[in-house]
Amino acid sequence: MMIPWSDPGWHTVCARSTLWTLVLSLCGLASGAGDASGQASVSPTASVAGLEATFVDVEGVRTRFYEYGDGEPMVLVHGGGRGTTSSANNWSPVIPLLAKRFHVYAVDKSAAGMTGNPKDDNDLSREGEVKHMYQFIQTMQLGQVHLVGHSSGGALVFFLAVEHPEIVRTLTVVAHGPGMPAAGDGPSRHDLAEEATCKAPQTTYEGRKCRLELLAHTPNTFDEEFLRADGWMADLPKSRQARAKYAARGAQQQSRPREDYRQRMWDRARNEGLRVPVLIYAAKQDTLSWDADEPAAMMRGELGFFDIVGAKNPRVKMIVVNEAGHFPYREHPERFSADVTHFIDFWNRHP
Repeated sequence: MMIPWSDPGWHTVCARSTLWTLVLSLCGLASGAGDASGQASVSPTASVAGLEATFVDVEGVRTRFYEYGDGEPMVLVHGGGRGTTSSANNWSPVIPLLAKRFHVYAVDKSAAGMTGNPKDDNDLSREGEVKHMYQFIQTMQLGQVHLVGHSSGGALVFFLAVEHPEIVRTLTVVAHGPGMPAAGDGPSRHDLAEEATCKAPQTTYEGRKCRLELLAHTPNTFDEEFLRADGWMADLPKSRQARAKYAARGAQQQSRPREDYRQRMWDRARNEGLRVPVLIYAAKQDTLSWDADEPAAMMRGELGFFDIVGAKNPRVKMIVVNEAGHFPYREHPERFSADVTHFIDFWNRHP
């Protein structure tokens, strides 16, 4: 069931006001989304790059997604935390490219972007994110899909493939992310850069934005339109609520269930294996997988992941892209789209 933007709420008040210019300006100032003239410059759906997102009800959670193209269904899952940075907007450079071949669905994760928070606070967890994404696929009646996940979204799609292999045609995991094997024994280059540069805590948008920009390899990885929409979404009441609830759970409460779930999924992957084709997409200059004391990135996290999923599955491939950071699909969208398409097409011809 698609949900029109005319639903009641704070955003609709801004959009419907007869004092259009004044109220939009105030909304923009409240969220940090205004431009130099004071006018709000974020669309009501926080869509970017000429795309237009829509909404669907997923088990009572209002879920935002982009839908473009025809063909086999492909679900793109972004990384990032809950109520902070990152959304389906991350995929904006590659959505039109992948849509030439696939029916693309790029989804805001639970409690991220403009997707609502879970009804049960216990679902503010990795397991809750996996459950929400599975329910999205079921709600949209997509059947078997090509799953593509970035960073923490890569962990999400990996766990989803372990739990529900019947819905997965291929699996692509982009960039070393949380939930994957450790990149090394010590701090990463990113850890040191973040410690030196990011003064705000990671529970705030300012801290997460600093982290986001440090992960970029090129100055054009994120444009102003993207960052305005990102900040606007992070300032929504539901985003502030998600951050506060997640932080309030405390380190032990928030990590214990997640680690138990993570361990169960890894145990299943090791014991049962994954029977679908798996593409591991890595970037040579990703500072998250580059130990601080190493002269060159050894990508031990990605290689460790390869060893685990490849132990019982011959259909595993790893691509390493040069001159790319944590967001290779934003820095090299044509190359990324071609690599993923060729990988899927090969296994379609050799089932």
